Amino acid sequence: MNARELTKFWDQCPLDKSPYQHPCDMLDSGSIQQDVGCYADYVSAFKESRLDDTKFHLGLLPQPYHGDLENAEAIILLKNPGFHASDYIAEEGFPEFRKSIVKTIRQRMGSHMFLDPNWAWTSGFTWWESKLRKVGRCIADHKFNGDYPKALACLSRRVACLELVPYHSVSFGTSRKPTQIPSANAARRFAQQASEDRKVIVPRAVKDWDIGCGKHVITYDANQARSASLGPDSLGGRAILELYGL
Repeated sequence: MNARELTKFWDQCPLDKSPYQHPCDMLDSGSIQQDVGCYADYVSAFKESRLDDTKFHLGLLPQPYHGDLENAEAIILLKNPGFHASDYIAEEGFPEFRKSIVKTIRQRMGSHMFLDPNWAWTSGFTWWESKLRKVGRCIADHKFNGDYPKALACLSRRVACLELVPYHSVSFGTSRKPTQIPSANAARRFAQQASEDRKVIVPRAVKDWDIGCGKHVITYDANQARSASLGPDSLGGRAILELYGL
């Protein structure tokens, strides 16, 4: 499956109103955070102790991938998007933010939105920028005369990510692993094809991704997966630096 085919698969997913779930993904009710479709619902569920960290929030847009899938030179494979209560506020209160997620799903962004400082206040930017900060500063020092924002902008075009399961949760859990739903299988097929000629970095969920050990595939062992570091001394960080001849 190539980038256009994966995008076409996600074009089948309506994004106009919640619950946001690809029509091919038949998630069981026990996997879904019930009756939470907005921030007000989340607050009510919190007060009533109805929240479960392992359940998916279908009141939030899915995030199957980020970045330019067709042209990125390195693809980072992750398990599923995390969750923070502020994610509801971001989507409900900031239309341009929501539009950026939709444009990403439709592959009309051309860059990794969570490496864009316009979204520096979001949980997504906080996570991604901290993961790639040291690599970004190294690239800035060697290629952009110390200009970190330029290095980050460059990284946003050259690095993409793919989520095995595209729905938000605080943690993925161990008792519930819907890793064979159609969207996960589509992600696997894309990753396998991408690994034929691009770097594919698998910091976590190596077994779940089942991508094999091709010459472009970089997998972390159990110890490395605990931190899933993308710093300059990590396997993934070094692979990204190699894109810049460093």
